[in-house]
Amino acid sequence: MATKQSENLLLQQVNQLWGMLDEMSESNPEAYHKFIQHHLGEGMKQLTAPEPHGCFQTRMMEPSERLLYVNLCSWSRVPAPVCDSDPVPLAGGTLEEIIDSTDTYSVTDIAYSPEVLQKASKDPVERDQLIRLAMKSIEEQHCVHLSHSYRLLTQKLKGSNKQMRQRLSGRSEPARGGSGGIDATLLQLLTGLKLAGREQEEEASPIRLPGDVQHPKNPGLIQEISSTEFECGGKVETPKYEVSVMEDENGKANSVELKVELPGVSSVAECDLSVSKDDVVIDVPEKYRLRLNLPETISEDMTSAKFNRKSHVLSVRMPILTK
Repeated sequence: MATKQSENLLLQQVNQLWGMLDEMSESNPEAYHKFIQHHLGEGMKQLTAPEPHGCFQTRMMEPSERLLYVNLCSWSRVPAPVCDSDPVPLAGGTLEEIIDSTDTYSVTDIAYSPEVLQKASKDPVERDQLIRLAMKSIEEQHCVHLSHSYRLLTQKLKGSNKQMRQRLSGRSEPARGGSGGIDATLLQLLTGLKLAGREQEEEASPIRLPGDVQHPKNPGLIQEISSTEFECGGKVETPKYEVSVMEDENGKANSVELKVELPGVSSVAECDLSVSKDDVVIDVPEKYRLRLNLPETISEDMTSAKFNRKSHVLSVRMPILTK
């Protein structure tokens, strides 16, 4: 319950806000109009709920093995990257364990901007990249290890819309403004407009880009995910490696060769190798982890690997897929 002091502080801030708006409407009507339109638009985005876009199934390997269903959702609160070279922002939901009469499985949700999902729906390669980015983010956020294979489902959503939205919001009810005062960022912005006599656009956005995230002590409406490696207990290093594209006698590329130095590893049994047409993942639990995008599309079925115990080097040969 709000105290009398907090109520007085709130009333004081409200009066300050309206005073600044009134002054700006008279001194700079154009900036006032743009400011109001901008925040009305941002407000509509904040009120928009995520919508189901698609669902895929993979398997959680650690800490316990079970099926994992991931709902890919479209949410206007998640910004689209400014250009193709920028990281793709996303929002991750909580991980929910479901126990029914026949099986135990888990469900979680990953939300992208509508523009990103619309573009990926027309390009299978981009769709695969978004799915793998979602899997990597789930591993980092929930400290789990997933299989690198997945299966697209015909259904758009596992569970109900209400459950999906609750997992993405991290709470059973939508977040509401507290009674402790007005957003300081808004007051600072208005103060800047008043002093400068010109418009200054607010730079705060609901989700930061991956790699630029500082997690709050209490989870907000959107849980922000970093693109950096998440350390689950111990430190996992990226090993030294070398990638080469080999050519045949006619100068045509015929294979991709990867050599990875793994000091402290004594057997190939310690290595978990996963190869797809365009990337490779090498995982040595609690020691090393390497994920690479390959320069060529390779044949997964013809891939071979060998481990040199003396030099502790893992060599992987991946024939290039003929077109």
